[in-house]
Amino acid sequence: MALHKLAHKRIIWGSLILCILLGVLILRLAWVQLLLKDRKVPGAEYTMAQMAAIQSEREMVLDSGRGRLYDRSGQPLAGETVWTAAFFPQEEAEAAADSEASKEQLQRLATVLGVTYEQLQARRKGLKEPLLWPSGSGKNPLELTPGQAEAVESLAIGGVRALPFARRYEGEETGRQWLGYMSEASAAQLEKSTTGLRVPMTGTDGLEKTLEPLLQGVGHTEVYAQVDARGNRLPGSPLKVRAPGNPYYPLSLYTTIDKQLQEGIEKLVMKSGIKEGAVVVLDTKNGDIEAMVSFPFYNPGHISPEGGEWNNRALQAAVPGSIFKIVTAAAALEAGVTSPEERFYCSGHYGKYGLSCRKGEGHGSLTLAQGFAVSCNTVFASLAERLNGAQLESAALALGLGRDISWQAENTLGLPLLRPLSGEQPGSIFTTLLPDDGGARVQTAIGQRDVRVTPLQAANLLVTLLHGGEVRAPRILQRVAFANGQTLQELPSHLSPVRQGRISPSTARVLLSLMRKVVTDGTGKSLLGTKWPVAGKSGTAQTLVKGVSRNNQWFIGYGPVDHPRYAVSALVEDVAPGSPHAATRLFGQVFELLSESTGA
Repeated sequence: MALHKLAHKRIIWGSLILCILLGVLILRLAWVQLLLKDRKVPGAEYTMAQMAAIQSEREMVLDSGRGRLYDRSGQPLAGETVWTAAFFPQEEAEAAADSEASKEQLQRLATVLGVTYEQLQARRKGLKEPLLWPSGSGKNPLELTPGQAEAVESLAIGGVRALPFARRYEGEETGRQWLGYMSEASAAQLEKSTTGLRVPMTGTDGLEKTLEPLLQGVGHTEVYAQVDARGNRLPGSPLKVRAPGNPYYPLSLYTTIDKQLQEGIEKLVMKSGIKEGAVVVLDTKNGDIEAMVSFPFYNPGHISPEGGEWNNRALQAAVPGSIFKIVTAAAALEAGVTSPEERFYCSGHYGKYGLSCRKGEGHGSLTLAQGFAVSCNTVFASLAERLNGAQLESAALALGLGRDISWQAENTLGLPLLRPLSGEQPGSIFTTLLPDDGGARVQTAIGQRDVRVTPLQAANLLVTLLHGGEVRAPRILQRVAFANGQTLQELPSHLSPVRQGRISPSTARVLLSLMRKVVTDGTGKSLLGTKWPVAGKSGTAQTLVKGVSRNNQWFIGYGPVDHPRYAVSALVEDVAPGSPHAATRLFGQVFELLSESTGA
C-alpha cells in the first residue's frame, strides 16, 4: 500500500515538472517571436524572423569548371568567358512596387537587352528561378559588350546583374568537328564526376572526349541568393559567389589550330555552296594542323544523331582517284623500273581491264613527267604492270597511307595513352592483296578499287615528301597549362610512331618537281594565277552513292614552291560526273587566303 502511494506521488511530481518545462519553452518562443524578431542572428546578416522564413537558396552555375580549349595564339575555342545579364527572383517589396523611377530604369535595361519593356516585364515578373537572359536564337545566354555590361550594373536594379559566364560553344554551325561535343553523363560517369554539378556533362566525341580526363574540373562556380518560402529573394539579400578556389584548375589546353584561318576557310566553304567534303591545312615544318574543316557543318550545342554532321570527314577515308598516282610513281621510281624522262604512248584506250584515259582521243607520245601532269591513266597502268601489289602497298605505307598517323604519346599527363584525334580511319590499299591480279593492280594504281585515303593523310603525304620521305605525325595539341598560366606540359611534335619504311629523298624531290608541272603544264593550270606559286595533284574518283554514279574531287598541294609553308588537301564529295572541278577551285581559294593572312 505504501509503495503504491509513493509511485502515485512520483507520477504527479513528474507531470508537474513536465508542465513547468513546457510553459518555459512556450514563454521562450513567444519572447523570440515578439521581442527578438528584428534582432540579427550572431554571425548572420538576417534577423530572427527572416531566418525563420528562409526555405532555400536559388543558384545559377556561371562556370562548370571544365577545362578550356584555345587556338595556337590563345583565342578561345571552347569555354569562352562572356558577359551576360542574370536575373534573380525579386524581393516581395520590389515585385509590388511600380514607381515611375523603377519603370524608367527597366525601360533602359530593355533597350540594352534589345527587347521591349513589356517583354522584359513578362519574363521578370513572378520569376522564381534564376535566369540568364537568352540570345535571340535562345541557344545561348545573350552576350553583352563590356559597355552594355557596365550599363546593366550602373542601373542597380534589384536582382539584376551583369556577370561573367563561361560559354562552352558559340552556338553557331562550324566545320570544327575535331572539337567534338558533350552530352549528359551516364550514371556510371556521374559517380566519377568531380564537378559537383547536378547534371554534369561529359565529352562524347572529338577533343572533348579524348581529352576528358584533362578537361574535368574540380568544382563549379555559381552565384546564389537566399529566398523565402514563397520564392521571393530575402530583403537586402546580396548575390554571393561560390567557387572552388583552386588556383590550378581548370586546365587550359592550347591546340595548333589557327582560329582565324579556320573561320576563313569555313566562310569560303559556305560561300561556295559545297555540301560535302573536307579541307586540311598543315604546317610543313612539323605537320601541325593549322585548320581542319569538315562539311556539312555541325552545331556542337545541338547534335542530331541521325544527321551525322558531327562526323569529321577530314579523318574519314574516301576513294582518292588520281592523287594516288603519287604513290604509284613513288613505287616505280623506288623499284627503278622507270624515270621521269621515259616515254609512253596513250591512244585513249589501254586495251585491257576496260581501262581508258580521261582524254578520250588519247595523249599520244608523252614522258612520265608529262603523264603525271595531265594525269594519264595509260602511263600509270603501264607502271602498275611492272610492279607487284606488295611494292604498291609498301610505297603507300612508307608515305603514311593505309595506317594511323596522328600524334600520340604514352604515359603522358597521367594517361596511359594520349591520342587527341578520335575517329581517325587508317584507310586501305588492298582489302585482299593479290599480287598476280593485273586488273587489281591497275585499278589500284589510279586510286580506285579498294584504295581509301583520308584528307589528313593526303595533306601529310605532302609534308612527308617535303621532309625527304620522313613521315611526321600531325599534331593538334601542343601545350597544357594550369589556370594561373603556368605550363603543366609541352607536347612536342614527333615522327610517325609506326615505322613502315621510307622512300628515298631523291624520289621525294622528283615527285615534288612533278607536282609543280601539274600546275604549269597540266590539270592544275587554273592555279597559275594564285599569289603564291603552288604545286600539287588533282584527282577525280568514281564512286557510287545509293546506287548512283558520283565523283570525289581532290586537289592536294603545297606552297609557296620556293619556300613551302603549307600543305593543303581539299576534298569535295558526292559530285555529279562532268561537274567543274570544285576541289581545285577551293584549293586555290585557300592558298589565296593563306597568302593574305600572312601578309606575304
